[in-house]
Amino acid sequence: MTNRSPLNRDDADPSPLPEIPAQLRAVLNGIPALVGYWDTGLRNRLANDAYCEWFGFAPRQLHGMHVRDVLGETVLEANLPHIEAALAGERQQFDRTLVDAAGQSRFTEVTYTPDTQGGAVQGFFVLVTDITERVLADRRRQRDMDRYRALARSVPGVFVLLFDAELRYLIAEGQELETFGYRREELEGQRIQDVLKGNLASELEPRYLAALAGREVSWNRQIGHRTYRLNAGPVYSDDEAAAGMVVAVDITERLQQQKVWEALHEIATEVARNAAPAAISERVAAIVRDLFNVDSAAVVRFTGASSAEIVAMAPMLPPTLSRRQIFAPTDESATVRVAVTGKPALVRYRAEGGQAAEQMRAGGFQSAAAAPIRVGGSLWGAVSLTSKSRTGVTEAMMERLAQFAELVEIAIGNTEARTDLEQQATTDALSGLPNRRALERHLAEHVAQARSRGTRLSAVVLDIDHFKRVNDTHGHLTGDVVLAEVAARLRTLARAQEIVARFGGEEFVWLLPETDGAEALRAAERARKAIASEPFGEVGFLTISAGVCEQSDAAAGSLLDCADRALYEAKNGGRNRTSRYGHASPAVQSAPAGQAQNGQARNRQAPNGTDTLGA
Repeated sequence: MTNRSPLNRDDADPSPLPEIPAQLRAVLNGIPALVGYWDTGLRNRLANDAYCEWFGFAPRQLHGMHVRDVLGETVLEANLPHIEAALAGERQQFDRTLVDAAGQSRFTEVTYTPDTQGGAVQGFFVLVTDITERVLADRRRQRDMDRYRALARSVPGVFVLLFDAELRYLIAEGQELETFGYRREELEGQRIQDVLKGNLASELEPRYLAALAGREVSWNRQIGHRTYRLNAGPVYSDDEAAAGMVVAVDITERLQQQKVWEALHEIATEVARNAAPAAISERVAAIVRDLFNVDSAAVVRFTGASSAEIVAMAPMLPPTLSRRQIFAPTDESATVRVAVTGKPALVRYRAEGGQAAEQMRAGGFQSAAAAPIRVGGSLWGAVSLTSKSRTGVTEAMMERLAQFAELVEIAIGNTEARTDLEQQATTDALSGLPNRRALERHLAEHVAQARSRGTRLSAVVLDIDHFKRVNDTHGHLTGDVVLAEVAARLRTLARAQEIVARFGGEEFVWLLPETDGAEALRAAERARKAIASEPFGEVGFLTISAGVCEQSDAAAGSLLDCADRALYEAKNGGRNRTSRYGHASPAVQSAPAGQAQNGQARNRQAPNGTDTLGA
């Protein structure tokens, strides 16, 4: 018997084939695939409607056709090895791209199952499943995965995790992944319970499941000095959450910038509230310490080419550090470097670093950074931060500090400008003393304070005797010089809490908190003698008269009014003398200014029971 190739066929019409029973056809049509049967002569013995429609034949046409006439030469040649293997009794399964009757390419999965009876193969069944949608979905999924990988690899500070319904990682990719202590090879293909360390899997599982259920979940995680924002969400396929994805972004810089803007807003608010310059500097120091998480921060103002003053420090100034600094240009201090160069500086203190470094080391500090503060285009000072660790301050921190200092300059500049304007508005330009406006404000504050606390308060009103003669004889310019010199002498007599102001013309007022009338009278006498003791250049010797009043004595009027009445009594009594309102006592006749007193001074009673004392 001669072996024939399955492609050999008898071109004569084949013997008629029996019709497929209706019941069998119904069963075949219920299978969601293309179903056919080919005998050993490669003629079709049966096919369901889907098989016939695919190749564009009616059932009666396809029944009995040779496989070459159905598939065509090209497809038949490709399938021939599988056909021969099936006729040899071997089951075949393979993928094939076919063109349907409409000319559309479709992806199929083909199975040839031999029909063996009595040990002989009678033909083979064909099962063709259309997997086009699955192939296209797989391709889309692969394309998306490739995009996820490309995204994670290209964006700095990001990593991406893709996981399936079993919480198995499909993708673990990104520059920041190793920051979390993991590598791609360790995660991909593994379930989170099997690969994540510690309790991390238990922490993440509810978030992953929420993402698979279609919800978005976000949270932050701190890794060392970095902060990451993680977002878990669904990855949809055919409108279903087929997988979940986690995208982690390094938000450290964003959070730091947010803190900076919040800090600047706080400082600006303090400026808007007219906070004092010292209060602004204290807030800046506290904010810098918190922003940079260092041991100490300070605002330093340069007071000269080789001197500075620590305006504010957080926490408080340590006993090892002097508030006023005198430094050498060679001192290894961050603020000194700024003073010398005008540029940001970073130092690590060492034993040979000079006096400034020695003081910092005595306080336990080992490293520091400082950045310049400029006001009005000139170097005003510096903002600095220090650490008790040699690695506690870095170049990156110095750069951030410099950026922060540039923004702080605006606040300090505005505060300085406001302070200058306030000083101009409340300071007498000629004498440099507080003017009448400032005096009235201080007087109201001290009167209220004395009443609430039950303390003493006195005032002295002083007037230069015969000042009109100075202007008439020597001119107003010389008169201005005399006024400035009188103000300077009075200023040296006042204590820290006391206020000497120019009230107008040649009249001055001296406020003495927590001082009774007797003490104020003695203070006024010291002032009178200080003026009379030294000549005023070409003008020669001058004298003043003074009126004193204590708050408790001023029941009939205001404190200044009563002191002014006492001044009138001193003037009316002969000038160059001091009178106290409401107190009668012997008055002392004074000798001419600058001359020795001859004999016993004589007393004179001033009117209205006012004490009058002469030098």
